[in-house]
Amino acid sequence: MLVQKILPECVAYPRTYIVLVGYVARGLVGRVFIISIGFHEDRAIRRLMESSATKGDRVYLITASRTQAVLRAYESLVALCRKLGLPDPELVEVPTGLYDGIARLLSVLSSSDSEVVLDLSGGMRYLAAYALVALFISGRSATVYVQPESGEGSDVVIPAKLFSVARDPPKGVDLLVLRAVHDLEGSTVEELSKSVSRSAKTVANSISKLTKMGLVVRRGRRGSLHLTELGRLAVKLLGGASVSTSSQSPS
Repeated sequence: MLVQKILPECVAYPRTYIVLVGYVARGLVGRVFIISIGFHEDRAIRRLMESSATKGDRVYLITASRTQAVLRAYESLVALCRKLGLPDPELVEVPTGLYDGIARLLSVLSSSDSEVVLDLSGGMRYLAAYALVALFISGRSATVYVQPESGEGSDVVIPAKLFSVARDPPKGVDLLVLRAVHDLEGSTVEELSKSVSRSAKTVANSISKLTKMGLVVRRGRRGSLHLTELGRLAVKLLGGASVSTSSQSPS
């Protein structure tokens, strides 16, 4: 029955097929979608489809005002969500006043402790600015999507781990090891342990933490260690490396 509901929508929205995988793989684990919307619902539909929204998720559409065009877009999206078995989205009007607007968005963010997905591609520009400020104030992390204004090319995607690292950056031995990976990129755990004068077990534990934070990856059979783009940003923000850069990375 579920497939019969979804397949007709795949004709109108080719990306919708992704939702089939989402229902099977994600089950009913709920997330909170916060999507800015203007006069058209296309962007909101695309985000729900590409993120494999399920009936366990909650969807908030944030808008500057409830104009007739916005309400038509909202009603169209509600109809589609019902066809797909998704929850009815809630339309939230965000005041243009700075503090009232941020307060309204904070109330949305505090509605659930679930994973947050933000798509700030539609509607008035102030919605995106207020939503990001509210996100930082709330202490939450979110995956953020923004479509280029031209409508062409790939979305800009800000990963949730960036917010997590910004709030709780690596410290102590973990920071020392991160800087060592920066200086001696391509090294193994054993080689790094000698550089930082720590046991291989201690370095391995730090690498495990840094990997979960999205800062370091292992490559190849020897498990050589490399920084991710987020890892390079973290090193730049947290200061220069503490291991001598005169050493050559192992081949």
